Amino acid sequence: MTSFMNLFKRTIWLAFSMGNKVPMEGGRYALVALLAVPLTVFEIWYAVAGNFGRLELAILFVVPMYVISFLSISHAPDSYRTTWVDYLLALVSLVAGVYLILQMGRYQDWIAGLDVYNTGDLVVAGIYSLLTLELLRRCVGPGISVVVWLVILYSLFGGHLSGFFGHRGLDLSYMLESLMVTPHDGGLFSAPIQVAAVYAFLFITFGKFLEKSGGGDFFFNVAAVLAGRRTGGSAKIAVTSSGLFGMISGSPASDVMTTGSITIPMMKRVGYSPRYAAAVEAVASTGGSLLPPVMGAVVFLMVEFTGISYTSIIGSILVCSILYYVGIYVQVHCYSARHNVGHIDAVDIPTWLHTFRTGWIFIVPMGLLVYVLMSGRTPALAATFGLVAVIVVSWFVGGKAITPRKFVQGCVEICTAIAPLIAAVAGAGILLIGLNVTGLASKLSALIFSVAEANLLLALLLATIVTIISGMGMPVVAVYSLVAVMVAPALVDAGLTLLQAHLFLIFYGVASYITPPVAVAAYVASSIADERPMAVSMTAAKVGLVAFTLPYAFVYNPGILMIGPLETIVFDVIKVTLGVLVMSTAVEGWYHGELNRYARTALIVCGLVAFSVWDVAGVIGLLLAIFYLLFKRFGSNGSTRIVSTKPQAGFDK
Repeated sequence: MTSFMNLFKRTIWLAFSMGNKVPMEGGRYALVALLAVPLTVFEIWYAVAGNFGRLELAILFVVPMYVISFLSISHAPDSYRTTWVDYLLALVSLVAGVYLILQMGRYQDWIAGLDVYNTGDLVVAGIYSLLTLELLRRCVGPGISVVVWLVILYSLFGGHLSGFFGHRGLDLSYMLESLMVTPHDGGLFSAPIQVAAVYAFLFITFGKFLEKSGGGDFFFNVAAVLAGRRTGGSAKIAVTSSGLFGMISGSPASDVMTTGSITIPMMKRVGYSPRYAAAVEAVASTGGSLLPPVMGAVVFLMVEFTGISYTSIIGSILVCSILYYVGIYVQVHCYSARHNVGHIDAVDIPTWLHTFRTGWIFIVPMGLLVYVLMSGRTPALAATFGLVAVIVVSWFVGGKAITPRKFVQGCVEICTAIAPLIAAVAGAGILLIGLNVTGLASKLSALIFSVAEANLLLALLLATIVTIISGMGMPVVAVYSLVAVMVAPALVDAGLTLLQAHLFLIFYGVASYITPPVAVAAYVASSIADERPMAVSMTAAKVGLVAFTLPYAFVYNPGILMIGPLETIVFDVIKVTLGVLVMSTAVEGWYHGELNRYARTALIVCGLVAFSVWDVAGVIGLLLAIFYLLFKRFGSNGSTRIVSTKPQAGFDK
């Protein structure tokens, strides 16, 4: 009886826990390489000359990735090795995947109700669905897994419910068929997986090889030259370098690991507390998913969902993404001046001559990537051209050449690193099919709108909460896939344009990376800083506070999304920019001397009014705020008292 109870307790524990990344070595490394290298080469070939349909591509991408995922992520949080069960699951996913590959021709031209979904199809669909749920548990955690299970149960048994949430009922065979062969409604091979296969994989590959060839050092040196000599130079280097690298990598967690391993120890050495150093890096890296040209690959999924062109989206979000970093930059400046920390010796800052002499060549792949993107070619082709250019220029960088061995290592690292992304977007596909087929998406949208009672601000607040909660621990592509179907229609009904609604959701999907209690970027940064994860995420939420009010600003001031006549655009950009500057100063409580609580509160109110639709009130508030700050600067005997030479205890510690 005791052994049975122990087994039961461990089963429950495993059901609500995640696995660990398994070190790649020996035979396991060889197995993964045998799949990762051909997959990478296939992706490059497809971008240049492939003519497969999207469903076929998704299948050919998912099959090897599932095998790699089972070999690279352990089954339990107390395990760091691959067991015989993992090998068995990898083998099962491979055998079932081969069946799917052999049936691609049938599935590509599938007509529901006419084509026969036979027993073999049902068995493989059931196996793949269970494999997906297991990968979700291992790679993403119980949060999204529980939601997926609830949606599956609702799809199968919701027909027994009465009232608003009742539906006509679905049988298991129909559900499995929908999951596998109707990607337009959702399913395992629907838009989230397709975007991961077509765009995300190639851009992540580009970023990884750019890092391996020394491009990350170039970006860091550029940031050091730009910001190193200023107040709080080390923190400003972190902000700038993370933004520059994040605009290509598009992955907050990997950006933290890449740039944070340099910037966080550097910030700690010059006086910042571990908590604050990790928070700054987490917030700065998270913003990379909002920066063109890649935007964490979510921009390409937005193109799929909205039909808005890629160039229109990145042109619209450019000002907002820059203001995101302006807000962080000002907060870091005020914090550093207030606590007198962050100064870097001039001898440790590279010169422009040294920076460009050693790294100018990396401008070539970056420029080529942007040029191909802006010329109207496919993003996949742009990423491929950039990747090839990175490999070529690496041969001219001493000791950084991408050799065949490094190429294999890079392929293995990329495929094992994106295992959580693949699991999450596959789970998002299951959610989409459940939401669409049962009508739950439209019901939730109607519920959100009815609760808001046609009040736009309340609708926005509800959408913010839903998106942040949905995004806990999930990649941006996955959470956006969910809220784009569930929440976006309600925002459009409430009066937003399609562009505003979807960018609003993307912003808060990204915000989940630094928002407690599950703040992935903050947790990664905390491991580098050797600080408590929750403490880092709380401080990161403060550092990013102004930045994540920007979606409300572009809802009420569409000019910052380049919407409207030129005079409206210029007015809105100036008004919101001044609002960001005022609020960032107030949040840190410093401008040539400490600001008392009343002044801080008043300045924050002025900034928020500047974000609102009340233009006259916004201008008056900004004029009052600017007058006060100028008086603080020049009329108060020029006081620049430093309150402390060390970070204070409490929230800023």
